[in-house]
Amino acid sequence: MSSRGRTGSAGATEHSIQEALRRCMQQAPLPFAITRGAKHALVYANVAFRRLAGITSGDALGAPISSVLGGTEGQVLRNLLDRALTDGNELTDERIAATDGGASDWHCSVWPVIADNGSVEALGIEIREAQPADAALELQRQVAEQMLLGALRERGFADDAEAGRRRAAFLAESGRLLAESVDQSSTLVALTRLALPMLGAWCIVDILEEGDAINRLGIYHPDPEKQKLAQQLQVTWVPEPEDPFGAPAMLRNARTIAITNNIEATLAATAHTPGNLHLLRQLGIGSLLTIPLMARKRLLGAITFVGAQRNLAYGPEDLQLAEDVAARGALALDNAQVYDLALVLQRSAETANRAKTAFLGAMSHELRTPLNAIGGYIDLLDMGLRGPVTDKQHADFARVRTNQQHLAILITEILNFVRVGSGHMPYAVTDVTACETMQHAIDLVDPLFAQKGLFFDGVTGDKSIVARADPERVTQILVNLLSNAIKFTATGGHIRAECAATTDTVSILVSDTGIGIASEKQEAIFEPFIQLRESLSDRESGVGLGLAISRDLARAMHGDLTVESAEGRGARFTLSLPRAVDPQKGDN
Repeated sequence: MSSRGRTGSAGATEHSIQEALRRCMQQAPLPFAITRGAKHALVYANVAFRRLAGITSGDALGAPISSVLGGTEGQVLRNLLDRALTDGNELTDERIAATDGGASDWHCSVWPVIADNGSVEALGIEIREAQPADAALELQRQVAEQMLLGALRERGFADDAEAGRRRAAFLAESGRLLAESVDQSSTLVALTRLALPMLGAWCIVDILEEGDAINRLGIYHPDPEKQKLAQQLQVTWVPEPEDPFGAPAMLRNARTIAITNNIEATLAATAHTPGNLHLLRQLGIGSLLTIPLMARKRLLGAITFVGAQRNLAYGPEDLQLAEDVAARGALALDNAQVYDLALVLQRSAETANRAKTAFLGAMSHELRTPLNAIGGYIDLLDMGLRGPVTDKQHADFARVRTNQQHLAILITEILNFVRVGSGHMPYAVTDVTACETMQHAIDLVDPLFAQKGLFFDGVTGDKSIVARADPERVTQILVNLLSNAIKFTATGGHIRAECAATTDTVSILVSDTGIGIASEKQEAIFEPFIQLRESLSDRESGVGLGLAISRDLARAMHGDLTVESAEGRGARFTLSLPRAVDPQKGDN
């Protein structure tokens, strides 16, 4: 037989023995019973005990034993049980005098069952009439005692295992609730629902706001009818600085507080109004357990678990569980507050950006009108319509016109940036031959190559590649890329262009041998008003909008603009655009 088979057989035999002993104990001639708790509630009684106590139904189970055994005998037995419960010691053959003159006295033995934490978990009781000892009855008593102890220990192990399972399930559920929170309000709603069945019947959540002001965020009770009372209480019950629990207590000393005694006095001190006191009593207040909500060494508030029973002591496992829940809640609350702050900052930045864009648009329109007038009057004066013009005056007018045209270009860049950012830029998307559009852009800047002393190495790639885009906007992007390459490449440098394609994407590349771009600046150059050279003496012409506008235009056409570069080794910009469908291949 395998070891598993032997183990199963042994378990079955043990169970059979226990069952046989239970049946024997049930029919044993000596009365015995089991009680639990300070009131000595009767949880088990064999036939002999039921006969002794006059119990005819199961209604007596759960009742205090003093009410089951009335009269003086019942009171004396209650006193014995109190002694055994308080001292934790076994009492043997304690005499209980009979009140009926014709009845025999009783000998009562009590056996405390001690739990792992040292507390008395239950009491076993055996009662027999005062008479010479009977060996068979003594054997029965010993067997009953061992069975009682074994059964209670087994039940204790099962209870511990079940309590551990419930705690693990509760922590998992609380973690799920908090993980689903995406902002502060939903996190706080989740916190108010963390009523611990093992620690309390309901809970109170306090949150600290700016200046340590206390907001009684929520009171949650799982009973729908009592939750209505909790909502009424939440409106009128305002925390006060001297309250003995909740956030006020945590502000004085951020540590776990358990209040198990003098609950009535605590209620009177914290209710603040008779109406609140009435609602609290209707909700039912027993022992109180307040845990601070701490995150990053900062007190965020407190959660208070309210028990249904008074004088309920909290064990180490209860405190650990409550602190675990509070730690998870505090972390989620802290994350939610950071998230809310980020949203506020984002909205502020977006509002400021819209205001800046609107201002730039308005000012650009206002500046454009007088600049056009300046250009017009310069042309009139240069033509001699206001009188003879000397050669030196012609030269001066040319300088003024050049600067006027430069300012007009800058204002046009700003207007384009505003239009692209606001989504008001029109696009006429059609088929665009990549290499032809590249060549058109080169023709527009061609004089600048010779002026700067640069070499253009031509356009390479498949000349049949076709993209889907707005040809005017593509030209605008390519002219900007070529202008930047010319601007940042020293005399004698090289510039080249290339067209390439994949199944879905067309790429137009502009490369140079210029100063290059440091890796930490390769994303920043696409931001508005950013230039490689930021000092006034080194700053190139323009306002730093060319690349920002170009990338926005590319993305508006479902493409992108990227850069590859190393400082001192040139740069390569890639304009990506959707590829047009080949009519010979169709949409497949």
